[in-house]
Amino acid sequence: MTGRSDRGRITPPDLDDRTWQDLVSQMLALRTTYAPQWTDERPSDIGVTLVELFAWLGEGVIYRLNQVPEKNYIAFLDLMGITRDPATPAATQLTFGTTGPTPADIPAGTQAHTLPVEGDAPVVFETDEDLTVLPTSLTAALLLTPDPDDDSRLLYADVSADLVGTGTGRHPLVVSPHRTVHLCLGFDGPVTGKVGLRPRLFRPAPDTPVGTVTWAASVAGSQPGDWPAIGPSGSTKDLHDRHMSLPVPAQWAAQNPEADWQDVGATDAPFDAPRFWLGLRIANPGDAPLELGLDRVLFNSAPAHTALTIRSPEMLGDSDGTPFQVFALRHRPLYRRRDAEAPYADLEVQVGQGTPPVWETWQLVPELLPGPGKVYRLNPVTGEISFGSHDERDSEGHGSVPPPGSLIRARTYRHVASGAAGNLPAGQVVVAGTKPDGTVPAGLVVTNPTPAHDGIDEEPTEDTLRRAPEQLKTRDRAITADDFAYLAREASSEVRISRCLTPCPPLGEPWTFGGIDRAPGNVSVIVVPDQGSEVAQPEPPPELIDTVRAYLDARRDLTVRLFVHRPRYLPIVTEVSVRVWREAVLAGVDLTEVHDDMQRKIGAFLHPTRGGPDGRGWQVGQPVFSSDLFRAVMPAETVGYIEQISVAPGTPAYPGGRPFPQPSPGASVQVADYELVCAGPATVTVEQTV
Repeated sequence: MTGRSDRGRITPPDLDDRTWQDLVSQMLALRTTYAPQWTDERPSDIGVTLVELFAWLGEGVIYRLNQVPEKNYIAFLDLMGITRDPATPAATQLTFGTTGPTPADIPAGTQAHTLPVEGDAPVVFETDEDLTVLPTSLTAALLLTPDPDDDSRLLYADVSADLVGTGTGRHPLVVSPHRTVHLCLGFDGPVTGKVGLRPRLFRPAPDTPVGTVTWAASVAGSQPGDWPAIGPSGSTKDLHDRHMSLPVPAQWAAQNPEADWQDVGATDAPFDAPRFWLGLRIANPGDAPLELGLDRVLFNSAPAHTALTIRSPEMLGDSDGTPFQVFALRHRPLYRRRDAEAPYADLEVQVGQGTPPVWETWQLVPELLPGPGKVYRLNPVTGEISFGSHDERDSEGHGSVPPPGSLIRARTYRHVASGAAGNLPAGQVVVAGTKPDGTVPAGLVVTNPTPAHDGIDEEPTEDTLRRAPEQLKTRDRAITADDFAYLAREASSEVRISRCLTPCPPLGEPWTFGGIDRAPGNVSVIVVPDQGSEVAQPEPPPELIDTVRAYLDARRDLTVRLFVHRPRYLPIVTEVSVRVWREAVLAGVDLTEVHDDMQRKIGAFLHPTRGGPDGRGWQVGQPVFSSDLFRAVMPAETVGYIEQISVAPGTPAYPGGRPFPQPSPGASVQVADYELVCAGPATVTVEQTV
């Protein structure tokens, strides 16, 4: 469900819901009691005019009176500690290069930013991981697939424009049963030691079949299928956005595919440049095709966010020895890691005593327990640090009070610097900034080969008022199905749609439709990310599923077996017949353009996260009605009209079968409670009226 859902919403009541007309009618009804001689009810009567005037004045008083519940409602939420959701930093990948002959060490916390624009501050990103930049470049990518006419022969296609550098990405890959494909990555120079690569998928590997993955390197006199293996092997589930550290052999040699690869031909123009190759072998041992979506392969890259670490300790103030002292950080909100166990591990608060002060680190805790303890609590949204009340005079307090006169400082923390403003196109982050020690690395170039995404500004107050009842109801505990669905969206801003499936009864419907075990005691949560309008079937990456699972696991009942699933897509087959006015054709309307526009509108309407009747996406289990599709795709009145329209379920894009029989095309599609619709084949017929 989207953040604007009305589920669980409590609307503050009106103290007086009478309208102007209600007041006029009530006052006129009283005239027989207080003024029986008044019998003229025409609007021109002076008495009716006065009644309407006082009704207008009374309506203004009622309006002001009805603002009191909303004010009290907001004050109550403030008392309960419910605040606006903070800004979320934008994320991207930064690719570095060095002009020197030796590797360059880039520690986590290194910054890079956009070019400054007059009147606007540059957008700054900060790396999340350590990186060693090697003095070579990944310049080529060749995809080798078996020749359909000769199993002993391979054919290669140059996919460098899709998978390397600032390429377009999104290259679909299908591995036939019991076949192996080779993705050969070409470097323009050799290096020693280890090469770090980060393959990315725009469509994660399916649950079945699971392919095997092996890395290899080119050596003199060998063929791609015989290259020696390097590094650990694994499965296709290990591919997405995970750093691979591959030790290259001492015999790593350059090869020219056109001259050195035997029994290998090109499907398009030959690639006749020598490169030092690393090969990724993907084998499909199953009996069904293995479908992957390769985004790109990143080299010399590290993930980064618009969340910045302070460069020097920040003094917060002095302790006066009183209980429950609160100190405010200069920057807010704090950056929240994906680590469910320690989401704010970047924060370190210290208490110093003496001259010069001796600093001691205190621990962040979710609650202050009775008794002494060098601990503190954090409000990450407001950026406030609060201490306890236990001292020598009050043995009943919770958490120790910093000694009077002691200094309080934040040695380090990471805060969100920008939200939606960080959602930049590729190639915008081009200026290398400072390292954590404040130095500027020499001879370093940087860019963002992928667009930045997921940056969100602070939540509007109106959305907070709508969300608060759900938060008050769950109180951070997953008990009901609605609790699990709500908390799944709270686990990560990447989750656009979520639904918790209740167990099926032991008799009647099977438990395992869609490959989901819904036996009693099992809780299955489906999560769907928003990956843009270009991705027709968004799939959650493994790390997002792990994040949601860890977040829910800490809040579920002890006896619940928790499962987090990717969506089960049901393609919707559509048939639309359009008639274009003869006059419109004479005026220059192209039938082909009308056809293409219909196809685009159908795809946009059936997009899982961007379509739907209201344009905010579909919900899991939401049915499809042809009347909604009609309103979404109908042409302009001056162009023509829709003569016929129908919808039908297509072949499910998941194993396990459906609980409904296959109907004929009609006015609606019944959707199972675990299915999410997406665009299927669309047949559009466009003809001119006679």
